[in-house]
Amino acid sequence: MLYRHTLTERVQFADTDMAGIVHFSNFFRYMERVEHDFFRALEMSIWDTRPTIPTDERVGWPRVHASCDYRAPLRFEEEFEMELLVEEVRTKTIRYLIRFWGPGRELCAEGHLVAACVRKDMETGRMKAVAIPERIRSRIQAAPTELLAPVK
Repeated sequence: MLYRHTLTERVQFADTDMAGIVHFSNFFRYMERVEHDFFRALEMSIWDTRPTIPTDERVGWPRVHASCDYRAPLRFEEEFEMELLVEEVRTKTIRYLIRFWGPGRELCAEGHLVAACVRKDMETGRMKAVAIPERIRSRIQAAPTELLAPVK
């Protein structure tokens, strides 16, 4: 069962503002990117349309909360590591803590995402929160408390 996943990226010019640092809004794109990579590491997808999964058992993961606190800038061409930690797995939601480590392992930002497990209601066409399927839940667990402790 996984609770931690990392992904290394390089800051692209298009991600930066006029000062040459990553624009705050791009951290949300990065959080989504590492979340998707986490699901691929589990041999799944955030939107799993494999023919082996019946249509009425497919789920999606809209975000119901996203936040990010910034500590230090990331600059054009710098490599950085995104560290996703599963904070909590509830019946219908997963809460992630995502840390951004810059050059020299400096903590540059820390974000939180909460994703709800949903399925399309065939009668109404609306998305409805559902219990996380066991095929997914059995592969994910909350990280140990010591990994989730605040970084000083």
